[in-house]
Amino acid sequence: MIAHDPSLVILSITIAILGTFTASVMTSNVGALSRGEGRMRIVMAAVTLGGCIWAMNFVGLLSMEVPVNLAYDPVLLGVSAAVAFIGTGIALFLLWPKGISAARLPPAIVLLGIAISATSYLGIVAVAGRGVELSWFLAAICAVFATQSGLMLLVFLFQPRGVILTLAGAIALGLLLTAAHYLAIASAPGLEDALLIIPRSHTGISERHLAWAATIMMYFVCSICLSVFVITQFREDIR
Repeated sequence: MIAHDPSLVILSITIAILGTFTASVMTSNVGALSRGEGRMRIVMAAVTLGGCIWAMNFVGLLSMEVPVNLAYDPVLLGVSAAVAFIGTGIALFLLWPKGISAARLPPAIVLLGIAISATSYLGIVAVAGRGVELSWFLAAICAVFATQSGLMLLVFLFQPRGVILTLAGAIALGLLLTAAHYLAIASAPGLEDALLIIPRSHTGISERHLAWAATIMMYFVCSICLSVFVITQFREDIR
């Protein structure tokens, strides 16, 4: 079993909750908005939700307490980010502006589930190399869990709700996203051996500093989106 730094695990959970909460705020009552404003809200929701999926996975990988080579494969790292953002964006746009329907919900769920699980596994490969072995049984469970998480996320995001339900749902869904990542790590039994043979990169940048950088980045992204939301609501109230 790979040990994890508890403080970085908490950071990864915080990122997931923050991003999910911001995306929940962005999609609140989005179906009743004008097309232009609704599109802007969906874009901000995709950026915050996709960003939190990627950043949470990144910090989760950094939390592993084994000798990790921090010189990540830049191509795989970029692909994992692209998968998180693009998959989330397409899934959200499939359900907007008409909302949840029997025809659009299934492909949106599949896309978001793929984005969640693929981001985790691409991150693992970026750290440990392409030779890391997976337990395909556990990987299948992880894929199913990610798909179920995508279902709950999408249904929640496009349902009418109040402030308390939004906050409670963001916490629960943030925990679900984090669990999907750590389940993906558990499905790679050879990960620890793969990491132990990789020489540590002497970049002078610690895992903790990288984790805090990712957390601060997500904080600013979510803060900007929430600020835009508040300003927009204030202007509508004046009218």
